[in-house]
Amino acid sequence: MSSIRFLPLVDAHAHVNMEDFDSDLDSLLHRSQCGIFPQIKGFQVADPVFKPFIAGLISPGVDLASSFKAIELAQKYDFVFAAVGFHPNHVAQATQDDWEECERLALENPNSNKIMALGETGLDRYWDYSPIERQRDFLVRTLDLGLRANLPVIIHSRETNGEITELLRDFYSNVPNSPETTHGVVHSFSGTPEQAEELVELGFYLGFGGFVTYTNRKFADLWEAARRIPANRILLETDCPFLTPHPLRGKLERNEPLTTIFVAKRLAELRDVSIAEIVEQTNRNAVRLFRLPSLREKPLNC
Repeated sequence: MSSIRFLPLVDAHAHVNMEDFDSDLDSLLHRSQCGIFPQIKGFQVADPVFKPFIAGLISPGVDLASSFKAIELAQKYDFVFAAVGFHPNHVAQATQDDWEECERLALENPNSNKIMALGETGLDRYWDYSPIERQRDFLVRTLDLGLRANLPVIIHSRETNGEITELLRDFYSNVPNSPETTHGVVHSFSGTPEQAEELVELGFYLGFGGFVTYTNRKFADLWEAARRIPANRILLETDCPFLTPHPLRGKLERNEPLTTIFVAKRLAELRDVSIAEIVEQTNRNAVRLFRLPSLREKPLNC
């Protein structure tokens, strides 16, 4: 009987700093490091070959309070890392004082707070929570802060893929660029293969989550984008508690970091490589983009 192979995963976008996890956060994070899935009636999650567990996790802010919560978690758990910023759906409530505090966090010794990125920021036309011009203002401010603080930026784009691509193209037009340039990640990517290729050329990674696992043909362009972009620009993410991947969609009350493995499995299928290869490559990508320390190679002994 062959031994189980450990799969250390990096969830590059997990909102464990949101109130959805308040009731059992310590338990959830402990289980994630152990590789213990929640019990799901009528569904067997355990794999006879692989033992996935969370070795690294980026927790992005959506406003100042959640940014501070991300920092708090990063200081408490060695495998959690923080991003600070303002989600486009929250910028209508953000004050100038909020922005200045975020700026201070990014510029004044961010390593002491384990701040590895800015965001999430971006544009969202699906919800009508914030005027689009204010979203643009905070996005451009954050891109500029990323250059000044030398931190990658986590970009949110919902029903704005063409708009985001154009804005990033214009913003970085005067910034030196090379194949090694890395400005950040467009998270939960949902655009076309052509947009994916241009974003990579602009210096961005693409985060793939639940969307890429869904079986509806309306996601065919996304599947093709996941096949086409270079392996060294792909990240795995959950966007938990949102976007539970197939086949757990509708079976979990909330998404959680360990479901990253289902995204890895889908990308392995689309790219015709092994799951282990996807995990190893995306871990290298996450370490490079976010400047993470060495990742744990084995789960906690739970």
